[in-house]
Amino acid sequence: MRKYLKADEVKEVLQSTKNFRDHLILRTIYCCGLRVAEAAALNVGDIDFEERELSIQKAKRHKEGRKVPIWDQVTLLMLENHIKGRSRDDPLFVSNKGGRISVRQIQRIFYDAAAKAGVDQDRRHVHTLRHTHAVMALKSGIDLRTLQQNLGHSKIDITAIYLTLDIDDRKEEYENHPLPI
Repeated sequence: MRKYLKADEVKEVLQSTKNFRDHLILRTIYCCGLRVAEAAALNVGDIDFEERELSIQKAKRHKEGRKVPIWDQVTLLMLENHIKGRSRDDPLFVSNKGGRISVRQIQRIFYDAAAKAGVDQDRRHVHTLRHTHAVMALKSGIDLRTLQQNLGHSKIDITAIYLTLDIDDRKEEYENHPLPI
């Protein structure tokens, strides 16, 4: 069973970030289902505001990259505000020292925000946001093939792992859709 956050925990983590940049990094990872290295490698020019999508140039097993939708309007507006006056070739997320933010810095941002939000130790990994994106997408009705393409998985069986819900989620599903008597 993959570890993921509940919706209220995601909100708590995002509210526990130190600043706008940190909030936007974690929000983008969650909303787009990104790997941390993909988020760190993004440039300003990788955002297509008209098409509402991100181009992932440095995708893990996909030399040609992939495109992912930016489905959340708030995230899109925050990204637009974040890049004002910057060049297409600039890193999307910049460190406090002015260079491209590192994977390790993003991991630390998530760990600190998750700890502050009260997330238990075994789920304080930034990759948990990717898992959470996948579980929430499936729970909201997005089909497995679409999710596979969005996450950049080479095989659908890898994506199918996210179909396994924990017992609390299964109970909730049965409460919302009771079996006929």
